[in-house]
Amino acid sequence: MKRTIAIFLSLTLIITALCTVASPAFGVPLYDDVRVSSDGDWKYVVQNDGTAKITDYNGLDLILKIPEQIDGLNVTEIGTGAFYGSDIASVSVPYCVKTIGWWAFYGCNFLSEVKLASGVQRILFGAFINCLELREIELPPTVYQIDNDAFAVSVSTETDVEDSDGKRKVNVQTYFNDSDFVIRGYEGTRAETYAKESYLTFDSVGKLSFGDLNDDGVLNNKDAMLLRGYLQKGEKLSDEQKFSADLDCSGRVDDNDLGSLMRYLEGKCAYNDLKPFSGSFTRTNYLYGKSLCCIGDSVCKGTGTDIMGEKLYSYYNYLCDLYGMKGKNNSYGGITLAKQKNKKGDRRSIAERVQELKDRRDVIVVEGGFNDLFQEIKIGKVTKDSDKSGKYDEYTTAGAMEKICWYLQKNYKQSLKLFVLGHKMTGEKKQEEYWSVMRRILKKWDIPYVDISEESDFCDFNEEITDQYFSTVGAVGKGDGIHPCAYTHANIYGPIIDKKLNELAASGSSVTFPVKSVDLAMGEGYSQIPVYRGTNYFVNFKFSSSEPDIVSVDKFGKVKANGVGTAYIKVEADDGTFGSYEVNVKKLPLCVFLNERVLELRQGDSYQLREILLRGTASYRNTFISTNPSVISVSADGVVKARGAGTAKVVCKACNGVTAECTVTVTEAE
Repeated sequence: MKRTIAIFLSLTLIITALCTVASPAFGVPLYDDVRVSSDGDWKYVVQNDGTAKITDYNGLDLILKIPEQIDGLNVTEIGTGAFYGSDIASVSVPYCVKTIGWWAFYGCNFLSEVKLASGVQRILFGAFINCLELREIELPPTVYQIDNDAFAVSVSTETDVEDSDGKRKVNVQTYFNDSDFVIRGYEGTRAETYAKESYLTFDSVGKLSFGDLNDDGVLNNKDAMLLRGYLQKGEKLSDEQKFSADLDCSGRVDDNDLGSLMRYLEGKCAYNDLKPFSGSFTRTNYLYGKSLCCIGDSVCKGTGTDIMGEKLYSYYNYLCDLYGMKGKNNSYGGITLAKQKNKKGDRRSIAERVQELKDRRDVIVVEGGFNDLFQEIKIGKVTKDSDKSGKYDEYTTAGAMEKICWYLQKNYKQSLKLFVLGHKMTGEKKQEEYWSVMRRILKKWDIPYVDISEESDFCDFNEEITDQYFSTVGAVGKGDGIHPCAYTHANIYGPIIDKKLNELAASGSSVTFPVKSVDLAMGEGYSQIPVYRGTNYFVNFKFSSSEPDIVSVDKFGKVKANGVGTAYIKVEADDGTFGSYEVNVKKLPLCVFLNERVLELRQGDSYQLREILLRGTASYRNTFISTNPSVISVSADGVVKARGAGTAKVVCKACNGVTAECTVTVTEAE
């Protein structure tokens, strides 16, 4: 059964006035310094870490095994569109390949079998789109990131379609989701969640709980002991235990996995920070119902979602729909960041629009730069870090950016701010020059930004891709490579910006405990309330103990000391923030001493008595009492206050009833 994805109407176009630039040239290489393998079968680039990324396949094999090495270099990635339109029927991907890139196997019409070794970690956007013969795949538990449209999606595009009034040509895209497609994998992994999110069929091959090697429902020192036994003593683990132990998703179990587990147990990271879950992100409550202002050019303004182009849609609409946000999209096609002479009204610059902001805004998103590039606005210079004067040449891109940052930091310090740098355009050689200057300015002013060109491989890859993901201009009838269509805003731009905003919101959150370390005797109980400073209106806490045999903790954070040793109590908030404290459990005291056995005080004087326990023993719940409160009073922590003349005793009782005494004589004040 095939179902049409009903997220948005599949017709994409853009009002001609929103764009003032020409379409890019297609066929421009995505990569610089492409090499050809010694056997002539592969094209690849050498990455910064010295490994190879495959960019193209020239061989003739239809039953294909991706090599572990090319010309002596380890292969770690299959690049964007590397097998675009290939006739291969089967492909095996080895453990050393960590990433399958954007549109990697796009349009492989005969591909019916994909074998992924344990160690593959990321399958990016549209990796297997339009692979009509591929009906199922088994995903190893090391796959922690799967982007939208990776599997079971096909798209067709009809170009040069006349719109309803016959005034222009549009492209018509139709997206299909094959809900009968089978994702096979382990429960508790990204394979299961992706299948459910994408309405695909999930076929379980077992159940995993990462880190929980003994499958008792908690991560604790027992799991660490099992892992140490395997690594250091050669003790056996089952295959499923090894999968659960592979916390760095490398396809191998080693000391790095033990290190990850210990960081979690010691409260140094959250469960969601472990690699198997790092491909997902936690939404905070901060954005719900907040006010949003977006300022930018035609990318931010959006593209038509109906045949007449009367309704525009961009990431602004995506955020508003997702969070019920209210606000304003103050964007216009063709405008630049920099001011331009004789351009007023709707044509005024992004810098001018930002400086018109007066009302309170919870979230401000600014986007721009493409038109500065296209219209060859003078880039200008980045001023010194010490220059916070607010006086900059706004007729240059750099000066306009400085003015924008200055204004936002001065007037909207408490607002959540984000600048959006657009996707990569393969035909624009100077884009990186502009983008580099803008990044430097944003870092200078400490304005957060998201760079679509760095966060994704979204670009005008070739004519077919461009037709399907970019809007048309006027009567051209072809995707322009510049303006993402509504579907793209909803599946690429929107989610990337949404994730970044949530990261920014969560970065201001924290969970702490007032007491960082506490000593308890066996059998004692203890609790403290975590302090939460964050963005969620209502926060849920999840407590855990690194070693329940030493210290157990219930869902309310109440702990009980069960055995001698050290454990860490951790709390995780549902926005991903966490805190922890140390509990040292010692033996019950055999005896207790006070630092003074006899005291002489004058009326009105105070003295701090301190209890002393034998080494290796503890008592948190010590109590102090006075045998005659009219002579002396004593606080819960042993501070004695002389009240009236006479003699009395202070009795200190440990948690198990062992006592110590101090005799206090009080004389009248002179």
